[in-house]
Amino acid sequence: MRLLPPAPLMLALLMLGAPAVAETFTAEAQVARVTLYPWGATVTRELRIDAPAGQHELMVPNLPLETDASSLRVIAPALKIGAVSLAQGRLAPVEPEKTAAVLAAEAEVERLEEVVRNRDAGIAAIRLRADAAGEQLAFLRGIGSGDEGPAPDPARLRALAQMVGEEALAAFTAAHRAEQEALAAERAREEDIEALDAARAALDTLVAGDGDRAALTLAFETEGGAAELEIITHTEGASWEPVYDLRLTRGEAPILAVERAVLARQQTGEDWLGVELTFSTARPAERSAPGELWPELLRVGPPQPEMPMAAGRMEMDMVMAAPVAEAMVEEAEVEMQGATVTWRYAGTVDLRDGADALRLRLGDLTLEPELQAVAVPRLETVAYLQAEVVNDGAEPLLPGPATLFVDGAMVGQAHLPMVAAGDEVELGFGPIDGIVLSREVPARSGGDRGVISRSERIDEVALLRVENLTGEAWPIRLIDRIPYSEQEDLTITSRATPPATETDPDGKRGILVWEFDLAPGAEREVRLEHSLTWPEELELQ
Repeated sequence: MRLLPPAPLMLALLMLGAPAVAETFTAEAQVARVTLYPWGATVTRELRIDAPAGQHELMVPNLPLETDASSLRVIAPALKIGAVSLAQGRLAPVEPEKTAAVLAAEAEVERLEEVVRNRDAGIAAIRLRADAAGEQLAFLRGIGSGDEGPAPDPARLRALAQMVGEEALAAFTAAHRAEQEALAAERAREEDIEALDAARAALDTLVAGDGDRAALTLAFETEGGAAELEIITHTEGASWEPVYDLRLTRGEAPILAVERAVLARQQTGEDWLGVELTFSTARPAERSAPGELWPELLRVGPPQPEMPMAAGRMEMDMVMAAPVAEAMVEEAEVEMQGATVTWRYAGTVDLRDGADALRLRLGDLTLEPELQAVAVPRLETVAYLQAEVVNDGAEPLLPGPATLFVDGAMVGQAHLPMVAAGDEVELGFGPIDGIVLSREVPARSGGDRGVISRSERIDEVALLRVENLTGEAWPIRLIDRIPYSEQEDLTITSRATPPATETDPDGKRGILVWEFDLAPGAEREVRLEHSLTWPEELELQ
């Protein structure tokens, strides 16, 4: 006959081999890393749990109310993740383990409450001293006031009066001193109360639980032991933009120092404390595919008479016909073409919800610019300092606001365009008051001065002058224009003395450029002539 172990021993053996009963764990996930985009951010939260082997459930409370369920991802290499759900709105209260910040805030509240209690006890003791001095004064006033008994000896009366006066003075002094101490203590108490209110508000912020939050619940299976989880979400409530300080140092070898920084903002409903920040040029909030081009069908037919319309309607149609939004989108896409660039900020930072923009310094670039004084006498009376520079770094310079400095002095602000690696950009650094410009039309004969006008012809002469009143030589780039035509009936002839160094720069037809060096105190003049002719039956438009 086969013997079985006793029943209690059998039950113990069965329980030893059975998996642990499913438990529900509650733990908050702290924001650890954030990747910021020009619009939006990817937020990575971390938490650690220690669970026995088996199947369990984890609840992660106090997530932002606007948490996007479609972008939510949970990474836990040591766990097998099952169903994941996200509840939003007014939730049942939970009691997670208190964080170090909450414990510190509670300790500060308790300390300040003790300070206020001690302050109140001190004020009460001071008031007792004042009351005691008052009682002493009342007693002194009653001495000798009775009429019974023989008249006191004069010497004794004098001694009594002196004693009463001295004691009364001491009592008055004690009462006054106690009153002043009480007033000072009450003022200090007001400061203690303000500090206590601030500490309580800070604690309330850390443990705020009005229910308008989100909570993540997930089922998991573990083999037992500690496990780390990452919860990754995307939010549109954050952004960053580049900002620059462009510091130009002139001299024999000019230097342009590009000090790069970023402005980071977030309005996600929570503070990001002690997080690692990465800045990315990717734009996940925008479309990821090019626009689709559709066939264009044209027809010809008899001319249709134009229907008159009100001026207001014409203006409205013109505005509606202009593809303003498409042009803006296209320009933005052109600026962001190329590979995504990321910058990882060294160390950790605090970025609070709804606070002012946080400025963080990135690496600097040192570039070698070519300087010129650009003169446009048709528009300006002085020349402007311009730096032409090549971005010889490995990273692009993203578009953003820039503050301009020349030899340490701030000269203005500008918008830096997109400058890809290896690309060239021209930057203006303010006026040069000592380089004076003028554009004059010589004396005219009859009619309008400087222009001899016939029905089919116009002749014009312009004199451009550049004068260097500074104490140094300058490379000058003088710019002007002549009209151009795309019609055979409109003929334009021109002559420049001296001839232009460059014509039609960057495809800008009719633009003329002269480049020369101008010594201190020197002056240069350019004579520009042009003639227009067209048939009498036509008019110039």
